[in-house]
Amino acid sequence: MIQVFNIAAWAAAALLAAWMLFDLIKVNRSYSEDYLLSSHEGDIIDTEDAEKAEGLL
Repeated sequence: MIQVFNIAAWAAAALLAAWMLFDLIKVNRSYSEDYLLSSHEGDIIDTEDAEKAEGLL
């Protein structure tokens, strides 16, 4: 019984690793290295300020 759990755990780990590899390839093809390494400072708006600007508060 323990061996079944052991095999299932290794299978789950292999599936997770394959999914992560697939996602890595997909992201590398979709976005340039400059975009992935850049930060857009000032893009994050404080929620309370945004709600005041929209007249919700």
